[in-house]
Amino acid sequence: MINALLNRKGGWIAGIAIAIAVFVALNVGLSGVTGLRVDLTQDRLFTLSDGTEKILQRIEEPVSLDLYISQRLVEEVALYGLYATRVRDMVNEFAAVSDGMVTVTEHDPAPFSETEDTAVSAGVQGVPIDTGGERVYFGLVARAGDRVETVPFFQPTREAFLEYDLARLIEGLTRQRKPVIGIVTDLPMFGGFDPRSQEQRWMLIDGIEESFEVRNIFDIEADLNEEIDVLFMAHATRLKDEQLYAIDQFLMRGGRALLMVDPYSEIAALNTLSGRPIARDSTLNRLLEKWGVSIEEKMVVSDITLARMVNAGTAENIRPAPYLLWPSFRADNINADDAVTRDITTVNMGTPGSIAVADDAAVKVETLLETTERSQLFDSEMINPREPNILEFIEKFQADDKKYTTAVRISGEVDSAFPDGKPKPEPEPEAATPDEGQPGDAASDEAKPDEANPDGAAPAETATPATPPAEPEAAEGEPERPHVARSQQPLNIVLIADADMLETRFWATEQEFFGQRVLEPFANNGDLVINALENLTGSGDLITLRSRGTAQRPFTRVEALRIAANEQYRAREQALATRLQETQQKFDEAQQKASAESQGGAAAPVLTAEQKTALETELETLRTDLLAIRKELRDVQLKLREDIEALDTTLRFANIVLVPALVGVFAIILGIARIRRRAAANA
Repeated sequence: MINALLNRKGGWIAGIAIAIAVFVALNVGLSGVTGLRVDLTQDRLFTLSDGTEKILQRIEEPVSLDLYISQRLVEEVALYGLYATRVRDMVNEFAAVSDGMVTVTEHDPAPFSETEDTAVSAGVQGVPIDTGGERVYFGLVARAGDRVETVPFFQPTREAFLEYDLARLIEGLTRQRKPVIGIVTDLPMFGGFDPRSQEQRWMLIDGIEESFEVRNIFDIEADLNEEIDVLFMAHATRLKDEQLYAIDQFLMRGGRALLMVDPYSEIAALNTLSGRPIARDSTLNRLLEKWGVSIEEKMVVSDITLARMVNAGTAENIRPAPYLLWPSFRADNINADDAVTRDITTVNMGTPGSIAVADDAAVKVETLLETTERSQLFDSEMINPREPNILEFIEKFQADDKKYTTAVRISGEVDSAFPDGKPKPEPEPEAATPDEGQPGDAASDEAKPDEANPDGAAPAETATPATPPAEPEAAEGEPERPHVARSQQPLNIVLIADADMLETRFWATEQEFFGQRVLEPFANNGDLVINALENLTGSGDLITLRSRGTAQRPFTRVEALRIAANEQYRAREQALATRLQETQQKFDEAQQKASAESQGGAAAPVLTAEQKTALETELETLRTDLLAIRKELRDVQLKLREDIEALDTTLRFANIVLVPALVGVFAIILGIARIRRRAAANA
């Protein structure tokens, strides 16, 4: 029928008219259909993850999202214009999936308008776009009841985590209370127990309390209960089986944990020297090995590439040297795809351990931090706690050509490490009689509390965990919870083989500012801990979210050509610049020499007529060379710009003109071929 129509006189015109009519009819007809979308992008950019959809479906109270986007920013800065479209699409997708529980309103905060005042009062950040001082905005305010959360300014660098950030914001907004962090530690994170000590509470604890309720857990068996959202263990030493069982059951019931285990604690070593003994090593291998993960005990990681520079000499005789046991992890050694480490640029550790994963591990293990291949394990017994033997490690270093992992995320379903249920309590040691336990006897020293030994007589290896001044008693009459043999929810754990990194000296300088303690971080150790806690306190759905692709699609071929052109001409440019500098220096010296001779004086050189002529000739030659080199340098720089611009023009022509033209020519050739074939068939 179509052929018959086209073969009639005026049939092509009628066919085109019918095609246009069908096109218009389809558009009009589909305009009334909403919510129908097809995501054909490679990374499924416009499709929400299952975790996000579950979070949105759990919303019980309406959430309003006010999106503030300055049109001037969108129109004048292409990068932010593209990202604004991405953010707009994402929040609208949130609203579409939420069954009406999320509403989105977009505003353009014009300068000096009430909308601008509203945005600023809600915490949206204005950024000057020109020297005139006009500010532009690109933020979001989320409200649920009387709770408000704000994104001050969307940064394109966070595009891969846009979905995670918005999902976390909405989940936090709909939460009725602060998450509770239970901290178990032998380190003086909360200040010293001894009132005579000058130990202050670590500022990391203050930072954690800004977002969470913090509880210092002394009695693991009694206080590690359902009220704790995340267990944070930082160098908890000498744990008994009953305590490990309580931790195991907390995890089996779906509890999350940030575990920091240290095969050699420098903080403990220093405290031993100062008279407050803490066991130097901690381990959770009793639990970890059940899952197929372990931290090699009494072995520490060294890395000559990541080593921080320190003074291996004295205050008077400074001798810079890399301390191999103090690695500083940077971009290539940090997992940029995990929400915990995405924005982390530097992590400093002190004598960390190595995390090993068995081939038949029952859990999924994702690396967060790892060394380079120029690494080696050392026995912690080599470390001199009194005077760091930095140079000795350099002398004995031999790279294993192997990367060592120092931080991981663990997930998956596992069996309890205590298949037979709660272990029987360990018998209490008999009280020492006056005739028993001489000074220096290990068994005797282990039974002594820290405060009873203020002068530091007890060796570190026999020290007991720190004891609070008044230990709360376990509640009586509570029924014992049933044993859980297998995890009721998949494990969610962040495991780090170091606890020294928590100490302020490893990541920040602390200063007094008008009576206030102020931190100036030089590494992201604190951010890493906060990120991990924020991630772990999210729902299981939130934790499953990972980085997504970006909507930016740079022309990688163009960038490669641009880099190649740069390299080709930069080498020539550098050579000319060096030659220009040398010639300029010779010219200046010759000119200074001629000037001194012309001015005379006692210090002026006495030149013969031939020397004067030679000097003037040299000056003229150098002047000519100087001008020639400058011209050549300008030509090289001009050529570089011309080549890059020519490349851009060629690509623009290919994309805008050539490809459509080729398609048109192909269509014409195809049409002609069909007409000829039809004519041949009719002949």
